[in-house]
Amino acid sequence: MTYTKIRLDFKYGPRGRFYRVILVKENPDLFKLGVSFGTVLGATFEHCFLFRCKDYVEYVMACFMEEPLRGYKYLGFYHLSDLPDSFSYEYDTGDGWVFTCKKYKKTVELKSKEDIILLEGKGQGIWEDNICSLYALFNNEISPDFSGEDEEKGIYKPWNCDVDKYGDFDLPLNIEDENDSISSLFEIDYQECLSNEKEYIKASHPCLDDYNEESHFDRKIRDEI
Repeated sequence: MTYTKIRLDFKYGPRGRFYRVILVKENPDLFKLGVSFGTVLGATFEHCFLFRCKDYVEYVMACFMEEPLRGYKYLGFYHLSDLPDSFSYEYDTGDGWVFTCKKYKKTVELKSKEDIILLEGKGQGIWEDNICSLYALFNNEISPDFSGEDEEKGIYKPWNCDVDKYGDFDLPLNIEDENDSISSLFEIDYQECLSNEKEYIKASHPCLDDYNEESHFDRKIRDEI
């Protein structure tokens, strides 16, 4: 199988403290790619994701297309090959988990069926609904050895990660274990997200009739659901 190598770096933290280097199989559509990125970053998909490129182009999920802004494109119609070499992946636009992404031009040939493979990385993963606590750790506002919570400062342990001390975020990743987890979780994540997306499209079908993103948008959605 042909794989594309991609590096994802958390935009708002010290470089190299929270990143992933991955291989992505073939040329997935951007919906599937977004789920791939979220899975490898530890997201639980309680929130939406999107891709941002230069020139104000944004590839977004269906919920963003009800009132599409200039430059919005439905990500299900585009693929990894449509992205430039540098772009951003954003999960939970309210919290702001933004990752700068570099797509390497040289592909990798592997005898594997995995959709996504982790090569290296640092940082435990996305702390759902809790980016402020991670910022506090990065800015040395709390000690890595701190194991409590501070309601006044908005410091809470993440609900989606196993954390004793906040410094556990920086514990080394076991790449083999991470890949085992990714292998077992990805298809579950993808099918659940895809089902939710299709249900949203069905429920919002009257709105989709007004989309002018592509002339075949409505027909394409009908075919997919």
